[in-house]
Amino acid sequence: MVFLTILKCPILLFVVAYTINAQNLSTGYYNVIDYGAVADGQTDSTQAFLKAWVEACMGDGAPTILIPKGAYLVGPLTFKGPCKSPVSVRLKGSLLASTDLGLFSNNWIEFQYIKGLKITGGGTLDGQGASAWPNNKCHRNSKCNILPVSLVLSFVEDAIINAIHLVNSKFFHMNIFASKNVHLNKLKIKAPTDSPNTDGIHMGDVTNIKISNTIIGTGDDCISIGPGSVNVAISNVKCGPGHGISIGSLGKYLNEKDVRGLRVQNCTLTGTTNGVRIKTWENNPSSLVASDIFFEDIQMDDVDNPIVIDQKYCPHNFCSDRDSPSKVKVQNVVFRNIKGTSTSPVAVQLVCSDAVPCEGIELSSVFLQSDKYELKTVCANVHGSYHLNPTRSASREASVGAPIARADASIHEN
Repeated sequence: MVFLTILKCPILLFVVAYTINAQNLSTGYYNVIDYGAVADGQTDSTQAFLKAWVEACMGDGAPTILIPKGAYLVGPLTFKGPCKSPVSVRLKGSLLASTDLGLFSNNWIEFQYIKGLKITGGGTLDGQGASAWPNNKCHRNSKCNILPVSLVLSFVEDAIINAIHLVNSKFFHMNIFASKNVHLNKLKIKAPTDSPNTDGIHMGDVTNIKISNTIIGTGDDCISIGPGSVNVAISNVKCGPGHGISIGSLGKYLNEKDVRGLRVQNCTLTGTTNGVRIKTWENNPSSLVASDIFFEDIQMDDVDNPIVIDQKYCPHNFCSDRDSPSKVKVQNVVFRNIKGTSTSPVAVQLVCSDAVPCEGIELSSVFLQSDKYELKTVCANVHGSYHLNPTRSASREASVGAPIARADASIHEN
């Protein structure tokens, strides 16, 4: 009876809506249910989420958007600032991405131009990517249509993303772009090993990024660090399956910025196709520098290519001129205390540019073993040093990377 009365009286409907919004403004909490979201996993709740964001962004104090338990179907969401105050999103439920690719012009969920953002709550972003993966043609065409990224932070400053799950993205699970002072902690990211381009976390043009205590298993890089990334700290990350932790690829586009100040520590990689890797394009238009990079205290378990510098990177033969060397300068890179097992005969591959050889490359206390192969190291155009651990025998050290195949390389023992 009350419902029928509201339908017959537009004035009463306005008063009810205003009362809900006024209450949210006074308490600082914006529950998406109050804006029409339905937690049945089938009803499109896109507009309800956008309305909640608009009001929270205009709120004073410390506005918090509440997403209760349940499943919410939403299409593309752009949460745009600047906002009056830092905004928190408490995600308890699961957001399900629409499977209708026609709805997406770009990404699925994107936060833009926000200073002070917190997303937490233990909930899930489910990209429902299985229906979209057959549409990924990037392995055939370098100018392919990019599928939606699940979660994007662009031009965001002072953000904390804590204790949420991201699963089955259509493309990358997360992308951080042109942002600074972002801390990702206790994330769980998961997609099948054969899901294409489902990188866990990608970043570019960023400063002061921290990733900690996170578990990632996908069909591509667990973490990929793109051009313009400065002061990135990665620690206590468990990676696998996937393609490992990668810097790059670098140099593909004109006017890319340098990468410097990266530290990867106390991480475990299990069953990945690569371990820790730096990759730069051949025949690239951009000259930049990748420097001051530390990979330390890394456990490799059944990793195909544990340590890689690949400056002849050219997936799917997309390079127009394979004889043109990379213009990216790689320098001051340390691989220290890296242990475990390799599933390929090449445990260490340092293949640097013919034009700008790698300099200041250090391998220290690298102990990799294999039950199947006599492991070897391949080096080209690289200058640096390797260090024996005095607590281990020299013969055991030699068995890790011997024999060494070198081309214009000078790696000396200290």
